[in-house]
Amino acid sequence: MADFIFYLIDIVNSMGYIGILIVVGLEYACFPVSSEILLPFIGYSVYMGKMSILCAIVASTGGAVLGCSACYAVGRFGRNVLDKVLLSRFTPLKEGIEKADAFFHKSGRQSVFFGRFIPIVRTYISFPVGMIKMKYSSFLLYSFAGALLWNSLLISIGYFLGEHWETFSDFMKTNTSIILLICLIGVLLFSFIKNQK
Repeated sequence: MADFIFYLIDIVNSMGYIGILIVVGLEYACFPVSSEILLPFIGYSVYMGKMSILCAIVASTGGAVLGCSACYAVGRFGRNVLDKVLLSRFTPLKEGIEKADAFFHKSGRQSVFFGRFIPIVRTYISFPVGMIKMKYSSFLLYSFAGALLWNSLLISIGYFLGEHWETFSDFMKTNTSIILLICLIGVLLFSFIKNQK
């Protein structure tokens, strides 16, 4: 896994914005890529003067939209293949989709936005949304907004931490459950407030 991450970092270093588009697209398309490592590194590259922070955020958000759209399309148009071939052979994929599906049905359409901040759910939420044939324009809007916010936050953190960008990745690894809890509380509060209107 670590070797794969370093390989992706090399792609960013050698290909710049196109590299960002590719590697972030892979992460949102359910490849085993940790955005908590990748995006702060991109921020560090901005800090080093290798690229513009605005262009880096645009490229990463473009990659996110492409990656999650691919998963949405698989969920919407390839459900039989997903059920019979992938889910029967790849247990982690099945478990990830089941968690994302439960989160989606509990939280509604806004889960597409909030799901972009939650580990595992962020990666797999596009599949169940495609399966229930949610309107693509709505999916795209929620996904774009969530990815833009998440990518901007992590790239900015990497930029401001500079040479210490890896400390954030370590923090995220050791505090995942706390971050997940905060995100879930946010979703519940949002749902509660919305239902009161």
